[in-house]
Amino acid sequence: MIIVGLDVSTSVTGVCILNPGIPPDDRGSHILYLDRIEFKKCKTLWEKADLTAFELRNLSQKYPGTYKVVLEEPLMGFRTGMSSAATITTLMRFNGITSYISREIFKVDPEYIASSSARKLCGIKVQRTSIAGMSGKEQVFKYMAEHDLKHITWPTKKNGEIVDWSRDATDSYCVARATCILSQKNSST
Repeated sequence: MIIVGLDVSTSVTGVCILNPGIPPDDRGSHILYLDRIEFKKCKTLWEKADLTAFELRNLSQKYPGTYKVVLEEPLMGFRTGMSSAATITTLMRFNGITSYISREIFKVDPEYIASSSARKLCGIKVQRTSIAGMSGKEQVFKYMAEHDLKHITWPTKKNGEIVDWSRDATDSYCVARATCILSQKNSST
Protein backbone atom coordinates (compact mmCIF):
# COMPACT_ATOMS: atom_id res chain seq x y z
CA MET A 1 0.00 0.00 0.00
CA ILE A 2 1.25 3.45 -0.93
CA ILE A 3 0.63 6.26 1.57
CA VAL A 4 -0.12 9.76 0.30
CA GLY A 5 0.24 12.49 2.94
CA LEU A 6 -1.14 15.95 2.22
CA ASP A 7 -0.68 19.20 4.14
CA VAL A 8 -3.41 21.26 2.47
CA SER A 9 -3.15 25.02 2.27
CA THR A 10 -4.39 27.61 -0.20
CA SER A 11 -0.86 28.92 -0.82
CA VAL A 12 1.21 25.70 -0.88
CA THR A 13 0.07 22.10 -0.42
CA GLY A 14 2.77 19.73 0.79
CA VAL A 15 2.73 16.27 -0.80
CA CYS A 16 4.53 13.16 0.41
CA ILE A 17 4.27 9.64 -0.99
CA LEU A 18 5.70 6.78 1.06
CA ASN A 19 6.12 3.08 0.43
CA PRO A 20 5.67 1.66 3.93
CA GLY A 21 6.80 -1.77 2.64
CA ILE A 22 10.35 -0.45 2.58
CA PRO A 23 11.68 0.06 6.12
CA PRO A 24 12.83 3.64 6.68
CA ASP A 25 16.55 4.06 7.03
CA ASP A 26 18.99 6.94 7.33
CA ARG A 27 18.67 7.66 3.60
CA GLY A 28 14.86 7.69 3.62
CA SER A 29 14.44 4.93 1.03
CA HIS A 30 10.74 4.68 1.91
CA ILE A 31 10.12 8.18 0.49
CA LEU A 32 8.96 7.95 -3.11
CA TYR A 33 8.06 11.63 -3.46
CA LEU A 34 8.39 14.73 -1.29
CA ASP A 35 7.46 18.09 -2.75
CA ARG A 36 4.66 20.65 -2.98
CA ILE A 37 1.97 22.14 -5.17
CA GLU A 38 2.40 25.92 -5.29
CA PHE A 39 -0.51 28.18 -6.15
CA LYS A 40 1.32 31.47 -6.86
CA LYS A 41 -0.06 31.74 -10.40
CA CYS A 42 -3.61 30.73 -9.44
CA LYS A 43 -6.10 33.55 -9.03
CA THR A 44 -9.13 31.61 -7.80
CA LEU A 45 -9.84 28.67 -5.53
CA TRP A 46 -11.03 26.72 -8.58
CA GLU A 47 -7.74 27.28 -10.41
CA LYS A 48 -6.03 25.88 -7.31
CA ALA A 49 -8.39 22.90 -7.38
CA ASP A 50 -7.64 22.28 -11.07
CA LEU A 51 -3.89 22.43 -10.44
CA THR A 52 -4.23 20.07 -7.46
CA ALA A 53 -6.19 17.58 -9.58
CA PHE A 54 -3.62 17.81 -12.38
CA GLU A 55 -0.66 17.23 -10.04
CA LEU A 56 -2.27 14.41 -8.05
CA ARG A 57 -3.39 12.66 -11.24
CA ASN A 58 0.20 12.78 -12.53
CA LEU A 59 1.47 11.33 -9.24
CA SER A 60 -1.10 8.52 -9.31
CA GLN A 61 0.14 7.57 -12.78
CA LYS A 62 3.80 7.80 -11.77
CA TYR A 63 3.27 5.73 -8.58
CA PRO A 64 0.50 3.23 -9.37
CA GLY A 65 -0.82 0.96 -6.65
CA THR A 66 -3.22 0.68 -3.77
CA TYR A 67 -3.38 3.88 -1.78
CA LYS A 68 -4.11 5.24 1.64
CA VAL A 69 -4.62 9.02 1.48
CA VAL A 70 -4.30 11.06 4.67
CA LEU A 71 -4.76 14.81 5.03
CA GLU A 72 -3.76 16.95 7.95
CA GLU A 73 -6.94 18.13 9.64
CA PRO A 74 -7.51 21.83 9.00
CA LEU A 75 -7.42 24.39 11.78
CA MET A 76 -10.65 24.01 13.72
CA GLY A 77 -10.75 27.10 15.90
CA PHE A 78 -9.61 30.61 16.56
CA ARG A 79 -6.50 31.67 18.43
CA THR A 80 -5.50 35.20 19.23
CA GLY A 81 -3.49 36.72 16.40
CA MET A 82 -4.04 33.75 14.13
CA SER A 83 -6.40 33.04 11.22
CA SER A 84 -9.62 34.97 10.70
CA ALA A 85 -13.03 33.37 10.18
CA ALA A 86 -12.74 34.06 6.43
CA THR A 87 -9.34 32.36 6.25
CA ILE A 88 -10.53 29.31 8.19
CA THR A 89 -13.65 29.06 6.00
CA THR A 90 -11.60 29.20 2.80
CA LEU A 91 -9.16 26.62 4.13
CA MET A 92 -12.01 24.28 5.15
CA ARG A 93 -13.56 24.70 1.70
CA PHE A 94 -10.27 23.93 -0.05
CA ASN A 95 -9.58 20.98 2.26
CA GLY A 96 -12.97 19.55 1.26
CA ILE A 97 -12.28 20.10 -2.43
CA THR A 98 -8.84 18.47 -2.10
CA SER A 99 -10.41 15.54 -0.21
CA TYR A 100 -12.89 15.00 -3.01
CA ILE A 101 -10.20 15.27 -5.71
CA SER A 102 -8.03 12.77 -3.81
CA ARG A 103 -10.94 10.36 -3.48
CA GLU A 104 -11.67 10.55 -7.22
CA ILE A 105 -8.04 10.08 -8.27
CA PHE A 106 -6.79 7.51 -5.75
CA LYS A 107 -10.13 5.63 -5.51
CA VAL A 108 -10.12 5.57 -1.71
CA ASP A 109 -11.87 7.58 0.97
CA PRO A 110 -9.32 9.99 2.47
CA GLU A 111 -8.56 9.89 6.17
CA TYR A 112 -7.56 12.73 8.47
CA ILE A 113 -5.08 13.21 11.28
CA ALA A 114 -4.56 16.16 13.58
CA SER A 115 -1.14 17.78 13.27
CA SER A 116 -0.58 17.35 17.01
CA SER A 117 -1.28 13.60 16.77
CA ALA A 118 0.97 13.18 13.72
CA ARG A 119 3.81 15.06 15.40
CA LYS A 120 3.49 13.05 18.59
CA LEU A 121 3.54 9.74 16.67
CA CYS A 122 6.72 10.89 14.90
CA GLY A 123 8.37 11.65 18.25
CA ILE A 124 8.25 15.43 17.92
CA LYS A 125 7.58 17.43 21.07
CA VAL A 126 6.38 20.84 19.96
CA GLN A 127 6.71 23.64 22.50
CA ARG A 128 4.84 26.92 22.55
CA THR A 129 6.31 29.47 20.17
CA SER A 130 7.15 31.79 23.09
CA ILE A 131 9.29 29.07 24.67
CA ALA A 132 10.87 27.55 21.55
CA GLY A 133 11.41 30.85 19.73
CA MET A 134 9.97 29.32 16.56
CA SER A 135 6.58 28.19 15.26
CA GLY A 136 5.35 24.62 15.45
CA LYS A 137 5.98 24.25 11.70
CA GLU A 138 9.57 25.41 12.20
CA GLN A 139 10.06 23.00 15.10
CA VAL A 140 8.79 20.10 12.99
CA PHE A 141 11.09 21.10 10.13
CA LYS A 142 14.11 21.37 12.46
CA TYR A 143 13.41 17.97 14.03
CA MET A 144 12.87 16.21 10.70
CA ALA A 145 15.92 17.90 9.14
CA GLU A 146 17.98 16.36 11.95
CA HIS A 147 16.32 12.93 11.78
CA ASP A 148 14.13 11.37 9.06
CA LEU A 149 14.88 13.97 6.37
CA LYS A 150 18.55 14.65 7.11
CA HIS A 151 19.46 13.27 3.67
CA ILE A 152 17.35 15.93 1.89
CA THR A 153 19.15 18.90 0.40
CA TRP A 154 16.49 21.58 0.22
CA PRO A 155 16.69 24.32 -2.39
CA THR A 156 17.55 27.77 -1.10
CA LYS A 157 16.41 31.29 -1.82
CA LYS A 158 18.76 33.95 -3.15
CA ASN A 159 19.58 34.98 0.42
CA GLY A 160 20.69 31.43 1.27
CA GLU A 161 17.69 30.52 3.45
CA ILE A 162 15.90 27.23 2.79
CA VAL A 163 12.73 27.71 0.70
CA ASP A 164 9.54 28.28 2.70
CA TRP A 165 7.61 25.42 1.05
CA SER A 166 10.04 22.95 2.66
CA ARG A 167 7.96 23.31 5.85
CA ASP A 168 4.78 22.27 4.02
CA ALA A 169 6.53 19.29 2.43
CA THR A 170 7.90 18.33 5.84
CA ASP A 171 4.42 18.52 7.38
CA SER A 172 3.10 16.23 4.62
CA TYR A 173 5.92 13.79 5.43
CA CYS A 174 4.96 13.94 9.10
CA VAL A 175 1.34 13.08 8.19
CA ALA A 176 2.43 10.18 5.96
CA ARG A 177 4.99 8.87 8.47
CA ALA A 178 2.47 9.00 11.33
CA THR A 179 0.08 7.00 9.13
CA CYS A 180 2.81 4.37 8.60
CA ILE A 181 3.36 4.15 12.35
CA LEU A 182 -0.39 3.80 13.00
CA SER A 183 -0.72 1.15 10.29
CA GLN A 184 2.17 -0.85 11.79
CA LYS A 185 0.63 -0.60 15.27
CA ASN A 186 -2.77 -1.70 13.98
CA SER A 187 -1.39 -4.64 11.99
CA SER A 188 0.60 -5.93 14.99
CA THR A 189 -2.44 -6.05 17.29
